[in-house]
Amino acid sequence: MKQTLKILFFTVLAVILQEQVYPQAIFDTLNLREFEIIAIKNDFSKTYKQTEIDTLVRKEFENYTLGQILSAFSPVFIKSYGKGSIATASFRGTAASHTKVLWNGFTINSPMLGQVDFSYIPDSFFDEVLLLFGGGSLLKESGALGGAVLLNSYPTRKNKPKLHVYQSAGSFGTYSTNIGINLGNKKFSSQTSAILQTSKNDFKYYNNGVIPSEWMIQQNASYLNSGFQQSFSYQLNNNNNINFVTWNQWNNRNIPPIMTNVHKGGGQEEYQNDFFSRNILSWEFNKDNNFISVKTAYFFEDQHYFLKTTASDDSTVVTQIDSKNKTSGYYLKTNYKRIFNKGWKLNGGLDFSNDVVKSNNYDNSKSRNTTSLFIAVEKDFLKRIGLNFLLRANITDGSFLPLMPFAGINFKILNDENLFLRGTVSRNYHLPTLNDLYWYPGGNPDLLPEDGLEFDAGINYLKEFSSTITLSSDVSLFYSLIDNWIQWTPSDYRFWSPQNIGFVKVRGAEVSLQLNGSFKEINYRISCKYAYTKTTDESEKAIEQ
Repeated sequence: MKQTLKILFFTVLAVILQEQVYPQAIFDTLNLREFEIIAIKNDFSKTYKQTEIDTLVRKEFENYTLGQILSAFSPVFIKSYGKGSIATASFRGTAASHTKVLWNGFTINSPMLGQVDFSYIPDSFFDEVLLLFGGGSLLKESGALGGAVLLNSYPTRKNKPKLHVYQSAGSFGTYSTNIGINLGNKKFSSQTSAILQTSKNDFKYYNNGVIPSEWMIQQNASYLNSGFQQSFSYQLNNNNNINFVTWNQWNNRNIPPIMTNVHKGGGQEEYQNDFFSRNILSWEFNKDNNFISVKTAYFFEDQHYFLKTTASDDSTVVTQIDSKNKTSGYYLKTNYKRIFNKGWKLNGGLDFSNDVVKSNNYDNSKSRNTTSLFIAVEKDFLKRIGLNFLLRANITDGSFLPLMPFAGINFKILNDENLFLRGTVSRNYHLPTLNDLYWYPGGNPDLLPEDGLEFDAGINYLKEFSSTITLSSDVSLFYSLIDNWIQWTPSDYRFWSPQNIGFVKVRGAEVSLQLNGSFKEINYRISCKYAYTKTTDESEKAIEQ
């Protein structure tokens, strides 16, 4: 009897389990259609000012260079000499060399000039463009007394291949082509971007720099830029990724004579041809609130500038400059991040860079070795107060720079309103460029680093009137004191030479207001930006003059 009851019990149990398992086998996987959530990103919890160039805006102006995008949609001042000509960026009244540009974490500023030509940077190569203002740039790199531009690319793993082609045409023989190809699966991804930009640039203009003034056709102003960026990403397992990205570009531009010199000399030949190759290999590990990354990079650039003018009555050469410069750089970046309990965050890293320049404008090849160590701590209190502290130390060619600290605070004023008050104070140092030190003639090897003390304060407000209408605003005030400012001045020997001119004071304000909304199938955005900056030389020599 007992045996019969056991058989009956297990038979009923098996039937019950079978009935429960079958529904799970049928419905445990649901195939859903892919959908996207589009919203305005507002992160006001940072202690420093950071803004992102809207990806939708960048998509609409994909044929633009990064310099044109920043000039139109940010408070950064872009000094441009015309389409196809050099364009440099200035944050908050500082010099172009005080703006650092980082591509996937590595600085791409020229070790010779310390600048970046934004007319050479295609906006379509990057997934994200971030701007760090003032002392906030110290979290990524030292030396950016004005601010930093971060250019980031991220791997996207998609099962379906994606091809993107953008073609534009304009007057004066201007054409721009952008091509993007994305391939990949759950483990591997490949992203390819390519650009071709060309223009005759032979527009008609009124030259009032000659007597008598007259209409002219711009001469010797054509340009041709081409390049590609290729990235590969492979996921070894759930915690490890390997990435490789290379950016190669060829830039050729003719340089027209200045307006007052079009009739002088028997002819002018002036051009600049550049090639650069930038390559990054990285490994990333992420597990249990720990993040480790190791990146190594190799950069190479070949620049050739040529100028030749002759006398108007014969072919006698009046001026001839044939400048050939080759730079190479080897870089290593290590970073460790950890999130602890109770809102504590730790971030530290060790960086190394080696830049070598071979130029016929130096008496021999020159190099610079820099080791940088930093540690940063973040903490949130009561969900209303955020604190951020960083300490960075640099060793350049065996010499220690003074420590560079950064401290910031963010405070949510009202519990039920997105109203934030922030403030930062930092110390930063900017090294002289290799041209400042070694250019022949005129280089000054006795230059001191520029020493900046920076203060920043701001208030952010975000108001959601409804699920479709959002208002965001930001007001920033900044004040900087920069000692040993470097400026090239005329010398007694008919050439210019850089000097530490003294003490410079920078102050100003930035205001931005943006309204986002939608009505049925129409999305709209209304934005307004204003920036006021005043930079003055407060040295004793300047005051006496």
